[in-house]
Parts: sequence; structure tokens; C-alpha cells
Amino acid sequence: MVLPQATESHTIVDHEDDASMVRVPSDAVASVTSSVREAELLARLSAKAVDAHWRVSRKELVMKRELSKTLKSTLFLAAWRGTEVVVKCAETHFTTRAMSSARITSSAVSKVPNLEESCLGQAATQSTGLAAEDHHAMIEELLHEIDMMSRERHPDMVMFLGACLDQDAPIMCITEYMPGGDLERYYMAKRREKTTDVWCPPLWQIVEWCSAVARALAFLHHRDEPLIHRDLKPLNLLLNKHLEVKVADMGISKVMAATNNSTASYTMTGGVGSWLYTAPEVVRHEQYNEKVDIYAFALIMYFMSSGRAPFYQLGKDPELVLKEYLRGHEPRPIVADCHIQLRPIMASACDVEEKLRPTAAQLVQELSEVPVTKRSCLCESLAISMVEPVGAECRASLDSFLRTLSSFSTSTVDSLMIV
Repeated sequence: MVLPQATESHTIVDHEDDASMVRVPSDAVASVTSSVREAELLARLSAKAVDAHWRVSRKELVMKRELSKTLKSTLFLAAWRGTEVVVKCAETHFTTRAMSSARITSSAVSKVPNLEESCLGQAATQSTGLAAEDHHAMIEELLHEIDMMSRERHPDMVMFLGACLDQDAPIMCITEYMPGGDLERYYMAKRREKTTDVWCPPLWQIVEWCSAVARALAFLHHRDEPLIHRDLKPLNLLLNKHLEVKVADMGISKVMAATNNSTASYTMTGGVGSWLYTAPEVVRHEQYNEKVDIYAFALIMYFMSSGRAPFYQLGKDPELVLKEYLRGHEPRPIVADCHIQLRPIMASACDVEEKLRPTAAQLVQELSEVPVTKRSCLCESLAISMVEPVGAECRASLDSFLRTLSSFSTSTVDSLMIV
């Protein structure tokens, strides 16, 4: 297939049977080009899926309920070969065909009233209101995520299990189920539970979560061809049943060219990621490298330790931060809001000069040296009991006791250990 050469607003196409010139809108050309790229990527991934044995038939999936929805995708809880999994669909993909090809249990439908009707209505709205180029962009992003996840395995990253890649049908990415949800909603739930405006976990928990994210970044950044996540934020940090954090969503990740120069920069698409956690060099459409993930890491550390959104002092609108960057200013979170042990790491990770930000491997090392109170078996038992259904008075007593215990020295706590 020979693609036409695009001009600024129109494309000239020569017809074999007509010497006249026919003008075709440039957005139509963009749509055709995107469709070709999508088809090529789908064909390559399909062959890879068969070869690596991770291709999944939609008939094997039993859709249970919707977990969450964004402008780009919808996540569903599903059952697959006896295991609960998460199925991610590009928002434009959830069509009538999806509902007929993926089985939905009667119990699931009864738990979620009008699930099928809602999805079908959503598909109808999308088919009339979504530009073709946006449609293809969403599909390409999901295919890209499948491609990245299928080749990257690490204990601190959400596990990829397979994908549905049949042609002319919805594409689905299948990953492990993280029942704890994302970190941002976890904090919101804790604030409601404690009836407080600000909540954060104990220092040892923050250090464990930060260490997990740093290990995942060290794995991605120190490949032969470094991989930048580009969309790190609390919404993309998921919790398993043990409240361990794993990094998710590789949809807009970017592979950098292999190089021996650790200070090299790369010209890539600007304006990616979520505004509040985006490095200033990205906002300004400047050259950048893997240190944009380190900057996002610093803001995530701030969120974990302070219990507040970064730059809350500027207002709730994230565009206010962007405007500050574009004016040449360098706003930073208020590190005094955070645990004193974490402030030096946080400050260096969001340094104005990206070259001065530490590497992910250095972050792992620095976090391992953060002094935290040693947790005893007694603390562990009480911490576990705190998440079980107990009465309000009992919970308040346990909470008070744990706060008192956390103020003791390590030697004092060790003396209370239950063997």
C-alpha cells in the first residue's frame, strides 16, 4: 500500500485511471497512517504472543465488574483459568462485539445493574463523538503497553499475564489483580476512615514503598536500552493484598537509544505524563532523559510522606504549576511537610538541574540507609489487627498504643518482642 505525501492541509493523490488531481483532507491521511501503524504493530505482537505463549482467547475470560475508567481506558475485574485478573481495554474498544466475545456471568450482571446496557451505550456515544485519530492513538497506546509489559518482568512491577489480540475485535491487556487499588485512592480512603484532612503511613511503610518504586526504576533505567516510564504518579502505583506497592501502566513509556554516556539527553515527544508529576523540562518541551522519572519519584515521595498533593500551596488546579514552569520559575514541594529523614533524598531527586538528580540505583542505596525504628513481632501483630474489622473503641486504643510505641527507642521496642 502506497501512502500519499501530506501537505499542510491537504494531500494530492494521483489516480491510475485519471490524470486529474483529487484533494484529500490531511486528517484522513493521518487516520490512514495511524491505522497502518496499528495493523503492523498488532501483527507483530500477535506473532510474538503465539511464540511466547501469552496469547489469550476472550472466550476464557469471565468479566465480573468494572474497576475504574479513564479517558483512555477501562479496567475490569475478570476470572481467567481460576484466577482473578484485571482486563484493560482501550476506551474506544468496548463495543458490542466486546460484550459478545467476552462472557459476562449472570451474577456479575446482577451485582452491576445495567452493566451491558451501560457499556453498549458508552460504545455508541464513542462511535459518534471520537475522532478517528484519537481512536487509533488510544489503541496504539494499549498495544505499546502490551509490547512493553510482555518483555519486562520485575517483582516490583505489576505482572503481565497475556493479551487478547484478535483482529477486528477489542484488544485486551491482562495483568495480575492488585486488590489494594491505587495509592491515591488508598490515601483518600484512609483520610475518610480517620476523618482527617491529611493522613500518611508510618515512616517504615513509606520507605518500603519508595524502595519498591526505586527498584522498579533501577530495573527500567539500567537496561541496555534504558526505558523511561514517563507517567509515574500515585494512581499508577498499585497495592497487593499485603499492601506492597508495584509500578503499573507502561502505556506511554519510551525506549532510549543504547549509549555509554550516562549524561546523554534525548529529544522525545514533550507534554507527556500527568501534569502534577511532570518534570519542568518536559513541560517546556526541552530535551530530557530518564531523570524525568526521578523527578516524578521525588513528588511521589512527597505525597507519601506528607499526605498532600505536590504544590498544594499553589492551588488545586495543576495548570498553575505548568504556568509557573513556562514562566521560567522552579516551584518545588515544601519538603518541611515530610519526614526529616527523607528530605535530603527528596530535595536531590527534584533538583532543578537534571544532571544533579540521583540515579534510580542511587535512590535504592540511599533509601536502604534511612534510619527507621525496627518493627517487632508485637508491632506487626497489632498493625495487622488494625486492618481487620474491629470496633471503633478498640481501633482507637490500638492506634493510640502504636503511636506511643513508635516513640520508643529500638532497644525498648526489641524488649517487647513476642517470641
